[in-house]
Amino acid sequence: MHNSAILQSLPLLADALGRAYGVAVEIGGTDAYTTGKVIRLPGLPAEADAAFLGLVRGYIDHEAAHVRFTEFRAISQADTTPLERHIWNIFEDWRVEAKLAAYYPGCRQNFTWLIRHLFLEGASTLPSGVAVVLDWLLLTVRSWSVPELATRCREAVAVIDRQWPGLRPDVEVVLDRMRGHCPDSLACLDYARQIIRCLKDSAPSPGQNPSPDLAISTDIQSLISAGENDLPDDFGQVLRKSLGRNATEINRLTVAIVGNKPRLPTDAKDRAAIDHAIAGLRARLHGLVQSSRMVRHKPARAGKIDTRRLHGVAVGNPRVFATHQARPAINTALHVLLDTSGSMRERIGLANQCCRAVAQAMALIGVSVGITAFPGGEPGTVVPLLRHGERPGQYQDVGARGMTPMGEALWWVLQRLSILPEQRRMVLIITDGSPDGAANVRAAIKAAAAQGVEVYGLGIESSHITTLLPGRSRVIATIGELPRAVFSMLEQTLV
Repeated sequence: MHNSAILQSLPLLADALGRAYGVAVEIGGTDAYTTGKVIRLPGLPAEADAAFLGLVRGYIDHEAAHVRFTEFRAISQADTTPLERHIWNIFEDWRVEAKLAAYYPGCRQNFTWLIRHLFLEGASTLPSGVAVVLDWLLLTVRSWSVPELATRCREAVAVIDRQWPGLRPDVEVVLDRMRGHCPDSLACLDYARQIIRCLKDSAPSPGQNPSPDLAISTDIQSLISAGENDLPDDFGQVLRKSLGRNATEINRLTVAIVGNKPRLPTDAKDRAAIDHAIAGLRARLHGLVQSSRMVRHKPARAGKIDTRRLHGVAVGNPRVFATHQARPAINTALHVLLDTSGSMRERIGLANQCCRAVAQAMALIGVSVGITAFPGGEPGTVVPLLRHGERPGQYQDVGARGMTPMGEALWWVLQRLSILPEQRRMVLIITDGSPDGAANVRAAIKAAAAQGVEVYGLGIESSHITTLLPGRSRVIATIGELPRAVFSMLEQTLV
């Protein structure tokens, strides 16, 4: 897989980053969030500028750091106030990013770019009221990684020293301790509580009605008693909103996730037809492979004399010998993507037969085969039916139901193919109709071409696929037509 091609394709880049960090990344919908185990990105634009690419990389790095190093259970069990959680989050973001950067030095540059982008290039004016205290805390912690933030910190300091004299020195003592030693999530929470004690010590007796609007109130007690909705967005929220801004389901790239689908027993009467198709396809492919592996003669200066080249002696050509040179063997992975949408209900029997025949015939000549069905039981899902490395006999038939998320499924397959060792990679889409989102499919096909992955189509009693893959698709109506159709598409690739 070409790294440059991955960098130019956001779905593949997101998957590659997730794999590098050992976390799952999903793409779809309009919101960015993390469950603690999975990082979710909104649907991604087909064409993105450098800034959006930086946001994606930074968000994945940021959330991967939380997934790997935040003790979510311990924090969830702690009895915390909204302000404690907010300040804890400021500290925890810094701590986990530093830990991830220690393991993966390259992501430090991503974090540095992200902080500059959010706090310098896209900087807003300092908030008024007591909210400036939280802004100062955030800017101070982030200035430890990006010293250019010092100017903004000084602006906040001037306001704080004027409004709440004596608060800053006490808080800075806590920040210095945290910067020197902050081993885990609970330590961050303890430092957050120390900050709040400093706030309480600097606050006068609680007013009768502290204002919930922190941008207006100058009462520290308003900050201490603020509710979740009264507090400003934290770093993660700002980043998530930046990614999700203007995100819609239309013309966005989305990737399927794994779902479930009931398996069906193979009809015994289909076995003879399948075996016949396997034999026909295997015979064609076997002859092709054998001819590609046969040794050939190459002119050389040493070896066995080639009587056909003896005339070369008369003109001083010493290459009158012949050596044997073997052609490279097949080093190919084929992934079959099976449309099991509702429109395939009358054709799914033939489609299942095709999957079995292709998988077994290809495996017999040494091709690594995988099969995935789309959709699963839920929209936007896929179901792996045969994984690369498994025996083709493990394939089980499936029924037809649901929509046609072909684009989401193709992106998912491309992510799986990107980590396979085979030099050649192919996808064969078996379908009877049009996808739900043609733009998503075309973007995936374009990304596949950039990676060197060839995408082919097999129409089942329908020619719709030929509009997406002109010249690389065939249409069949019976299993007996399968060998000729598949062979005519794949012949050039296999040799």
